[in-house]
Amino acid sequence: MPPTRFHPYYGKNIILCDDNTVAFRKASFAHAITFSEKPLLPGEIFLLEIEKNERGWSGHMRLGLTQLDPSSRFPLPQYALPDLANMGHSWIFAVTKSHNNVYDYEDLVDVGPSGERRYGKSHPSVLGYGKQIFTSRGVVYRSILRALPRLQDPRSGYEEDDDDLLSAMGPSGSASSVVTTSAAQLEAMSSRVGILPTDVGSRIGVMYIRNGDLAEMHFIINGDDQGPCATGIPYQNGPLYAVVDVYGTTKQVHIVQLYGVATLQSACRDAILQHIAKTAVSSLPLPRKLKEYLMYQSL
Repeated sequence: MPPTRFHPYYGKNIILCDDNTVAFRKASFAHAITFSEKPLLPGEIFLLEIEKNERGWSGHMRLGLTQLDPSSRFPLPQYALPDLANMGHSWIFAVTKSHNNVYDYEDLVDVGPSGERRYGKSHPSVLGYGKQIFTSRGVVYRSILRALPRLQDPRSGYEEDDDDLLSAMGPSGSASSVVTTSAAQLEAMSSRVGILPTDVGSRIGVMYIRNGDLAEMHFIINGDDQGPCATGIPYQNGPLYAVVDVYGTTKQVHIVQLYGVATLQSACRDAILQHIAKTAVSSLPLPRKLKEYLMYQSL
């Protein structure tokens, strides 16, 4: 199954790399609209991870769905909000530091065994409540939807009471002596990462589900269903593409591969960064070009 990619039609300030799975805004804070390469299926999750932020701007990434076909090369506006949304056939929202969940916190019943929030019978999660999530393109593990821990450089200290984090380091505590971390450890680690939706490392997804002749759009933020942020979407009128505006403080995002196979190079980078902090990459016994690639400095 091929990897999920960005469409080759995008805003003038966007650079795509890593087989069109990474979107980087090279300048300004506008003209950074991108799309999924293919329309989404009902129940398919399009998942992004924020790789870089840039200070000095206000606002954050915008995300949603559109029935405007990027292959038609229609004139792209500066912004997804309000410009692209005002063109019609689009359902787009800003990702904020908080208040992304449409459910009231008074409706929160408890937290499930996999760390997911449960909002009672009136608000069932579209993801279900187990560790495995069944989507239209296959089964994914809930843990991959969550922000993965980026271990701190040992020279700057780390959480003294977090045995899971420490066990990902070698016996000497050095970042260069990486040992294998079990899936169970990663599950426990990712469920405890304290991270805002707009932070580097945050994982944000969009999907839609059918509800009769119409559909509703959901955001999935760090493993939690945020509820239906848009309803009444006429999905039968045309294919729905994911639309991403790499706006404001959000500088770079990459597509997390839930279904396809990434390049071996990027898959190796993802595996390494699950076990070591980016700040510790410089201490690894690797050539300079490889270190730059690991730290996303090769753009």
